Amino acid sequence: MDADAERRLERGRELEGYAFTFCKAAFIALVLRRYTLLGTSLAATALYVAAARDGVTEWRCFVKPPWVVAFFGIVAAIEAARLGATARRE
Repeated sequence: MDADAERRLERGRELEGYAFTFCKAAFIALVLRRYTLLGTSLAATALYVAAARDGVTEWRCFVKPPWVVAFFGIVAAIEAARLGATARRE
């Protein structure tokens, strides 16, 4: 395989990785529906705390520690309050 074909293949693999991320997000949204943001932010918070507890220091998220935990914790709290207010009105 020539160098140009290898670069295209590597770029294709990178794009497939992004596509897989959105595939997972879409599946979670399909399953959780209106609770998607609450469920995913709670999961992110819990998993990042567990990863930090186990010694992980490199993060792929756009928000870096400890802000990633605070960010997703705040998102979860806001979403829980929003869903609670909506449920009380119904």
